Amino acid sequence: MKPMQPARPLNGSLHDHIHLRDFAWLLAIALILLALATWGLLHLAPPPPPKQIVMSTGAADGAYHAYALRYRAILAEYGVDLVLRPSKGAQENLERLRSGTDGVEVALVQSGLTRAEEPDLVTLGSVFYEPVWFFYRDKHELKRAFELVGKKVAIGAPGSGTAELGQSLAAGSGLDRPPTVLVEIGGLAAADALAAGSVDVAFFVSSVDGPPVAKLLATPGVRLMDMGHADAYVRRLPHLHKIVLPEGVFDLKSNVPPQSVALVALTANLIARDELHPVAVELLLTAAKRVHGGPTLLHGANVFPAPMDVSLPLSTDAERFYKDRPGLLRRLLPFWLAIWLERILFILVPLAAIAVPLFAYLPKVYDWRMRRRLDHWYRELKRLEHATERGSAVGQQLARLDEIDSALNQLKVPMGYLDRLYTLRFHVTYVRGLLGARARASEHAP
Repeated sequence: MKPMQPARPLNGSLHDHIHLRDFAWLLAIALILLALATWGLLHLAPPPPPKQIVMSTGAADGAYHAYALRYRAILAEYGVDLVLRPSKGAQENLERLRSGTDGVEVALVQSGLTRAEEPDLVTLGSVFYEPVWFFYRDKHELKRAFELVGKKVAIGAPGSGTAELGQSLAAGSGLDRPPTVLVEIGGLAAADALAAGSVDVAFFVSSVDGPPVAKLLATPGVRLMDMGHADAYVRRLPHLHKIVLPEGVFDLKSNVPPQSVALVALTANLIARDELHPVAVELLLTAAKRVHGGPTLLHGANVFPAPMDVSLPLSTDAERFYKDRPGLLRRLLPFWLAIWLERILFILVPLAAIAVPLFAYLPKVYDWRMRRRLDHWYRELKRLEHATERGSAVGQQLARLDEIDSALNQLKVPMGYLDRLYTLRFHVTYVRGLLGARARASEHAP
């Protein structure tokens, strides 16, 4: 007699195929989730570092432009081209930043020029002091601005930050009306006019090594005004600072200046559009530290750059520069290699944090899916068993049991789950026996 054969023989290759198909679906879902996570991280990651930064500077013969040339040389060491746009001065620089004219992204701007709200602008910090200089020709020593009434004053070139501040100070001291004459020239032109006697007073906002200042300090017959009202100006205008030039600080041999001189000073600030790339912020402040970080005649070492500008919110990238040391990658690797590795790690680290648990749970999800298939039929058998105990119609229960048996013969599961499948079939046989016993008992009942 031939051995009994199953109604639907199990095919191992078909089982493997079903197994791989189910696992492939789960793997595809996991990969789609990873792809979505990668897409999100790419949008959150900072954009690639720029190769060009556009900066508005100032007059070609002024200190702003001279410093910008030094910035450009430093940024070139990092492979970044700092494109310089000369201007009339700080006021035009600010207008260019507000409008984004000529692609300007950053500029040097004097403190006190920005409005209360500049929604698209942030400050990177202050980089140097810009003292307010009053040079004059007079046989008497002058110490207060109102003593200049009746003189011819070079107030600064139109559109410059010097002219903006000069007009404000002139109005506060009564110099904005006759007999005082305000002449709108600045820079070396104003210094030459004072040296030649064409004007009586020249007003400058300039760093200590600005060409007009250096020229007039060495010009015979020209004096530097000691600001007697320096404390009052600082109290009334919070963006001003008081500094004191010690006697002889410019020239000890010639004793220039011949006594200590009090000045008020603005700060020159790096102002940028708020979308400026974080790497550009870091490079500009690195250049500023190399250019302005040493001691000068006005202050000691490591004073600048500094977050001294209170007129605009400090850039978050600039705040990080002032607070944090360079990371390990920046200290060990070339700059651009470190930048790109940081960007790659920004994506890979959270991606790994998602991928590791996702693929760790993949087998568990697959196991749950396989067990769920078999548990469905176990629930059906349990229902039939309970129906038998309650005395339901045996014919209907046997018909349903045949349907379950047929479905189990066609059910495909991986090799690792065949023991559960055969156990389930054994339980089907057990329930069939219960139903058969009940049917026979029904036939012999009176």
